[in-house]
Amino acid sequence: QHTASLPHAMRGLAALVLLCAGEEGTCGASRGGIDCPAAPDSVPSAMAIPATMKSIVVNGHADLAQVTMELEDVATPQPKEGEVLIKLVAAPLNPSDYAAWQAGGKFRNQGKEGAGMVAASGGGPAADALLGKAVGIAAMQGCSYQQYATMPAASCYPLPEGLAPEDAASFWVNPYTAVGIVETVKEKRSPAFIHTAAASQLGQMLVKLCKEEGMGLVNVVRRDEQAETLRQLGAEHIVVTDKEGWQDQLKTLVKELKITVAFDAIGGGNSAQQLLGVLPAGGTCFVYGLLSGEDLHVVNVGDLIYSTKTIAGWLMPTWLFAAPGRNTAASAKVLPALKSGWASSTFVDAHPSKVHEELAKLATGGFTNKKLRVRWDQL
Repeated sequence: QHTASLPHAMRGLAALVLLCAGEEGTCGASRGGIDCPAAPDSVPSAMAIPATMKSIVVNGHADLAQVTMELEDVATPQPKEGEVLIKLVAAPLNPSDYAAWQAGGKFRNQGKEGAGMVAASGGGPAADALLGKAVGIAAMQGCSYQQYATMPAASCYPLPEGLAPEDAASFWVNPYTAVGIVETVKEKRSPAFIHTAAASQLGQMLVKLCKEEGMGLVNVVRRDEQAETLRQLGAEHIVVTDKEGWQDQLKTLVKELKITVAFDAIGGGNSAQQLLGVLPAGGTCFVYGLLSGEDLHVVNVGDLIYSTKTIAGWLMPTWLFAAPGRNTAASAKVLPALKSGWASSTFVDAHPSKVHEELAKLATGGFTNKKLRVRWDQL
């Protein structure tokens, strides 16, 4: 076995291009009765592999509090040449996961990221070198809401020494998005930017990362208690939309900080236009989320034509692969900060059989400062 290096992790990012395009068989989940074979003789398995595993099935509902989940037994996937079998330790629930469930229906093979231990190799130098290692996985089509998953060795992210897999469960979606947002603002040459839904886990990461980067940030939240969460992290500029005059406050900050960029996680309704309206001529509002679940209600065409303002979509994987070197630079910032730095997360843990109960609690009590984490190591 060989110690996994950071450059190897970078190759993992490149492989996500295939994942986003729907590479067949990446996660290896199946519902047949095929036993998982032992790893090749030259690479003994690091742990016993069961023939079947538990996998979460989600029964969607428009009301997240009414979403139910159940565990089903499925065949443990078997790694092919160049792949590894990962025994998941933990996986988070992200807004992009449960937003889809609100359309209703039954969902299998869910979960876009997680972390665990490499339990078996399908053969090949890269896969063999990862046997017994702690790794993070990122798979856009989903595979972390199950006990085991197969992944190409090049798509695994070896974790820094001393970092427990459960602490790296949310290593990819939020941290890499935070880096991408900050770098995009730099590319736009704006000394500061506006961010909505700023009390989220991602928003809290941005507060800490912007302090390290020396970048200005205006945090937009709905309620005072959310503002207090950000103040405790050292946030300097906070706008609370429940208060009268918040738009005037935002306009003043835009002028003082010379802001030309906004990042909107709300997406629909009037949110993007409200942001566009306070930006100066030539400003850009990037929409990267759809927390509202709605389409845009109105866009002031005059802002687009006469003030040359722009509303644009933004997606982290698209940004990441648009220019050489971005993936390497982003990983160099994220991986060392996962345990206790700016990229760390605050979790609410759930046994795999109790995830829907914890989700219902958060759906009724609020998600602020809480991220649900499935603990597969509790089975």
